[in-house]
Amino acid sequence: MDPKQTARTYFERLTRDRDLSACDELLSADYVDHDAPPDTPPGPGAAKLLLDAFLGHHPDLRVEIADLFGEGDRVALRLRWHAPQTDYHQHGIVLLRFDADGRIAERWSAYMPA
Repeated sequence: MDPKQTARTYFERLTRDRDLSACDELLSADYVDHDAPPDTPPGPGAAKLLLDAFLGHHPDLRVEIADLFGEGDRVALRLRWHAPQTDYHQHGIVLLRFDADGRIAERWSAYMPA
């Protein structure tokens, strides 16, 4: 799968479908989220725990991909996050690096209130 399509699929499955199996399928075994809390271990399992807690706190969370750019093994997304029930509204930039197998290997992000 093309890295740009993989990135789109990943965010859609997580936020639209609440499908945490996307972590197992689309993240590399040694995936690193550079914005995760300190001492978060690498890998899809840790990502699933963090995402499950985040999605549980914002049950109506939706993401809109405003821009998506990619070249080689890098993809950049500009996202809008909305969860009206918890009054959570943010804009953000997410950078992803993909491994040779086409899985997401690293993630960096920056967010600000909308």
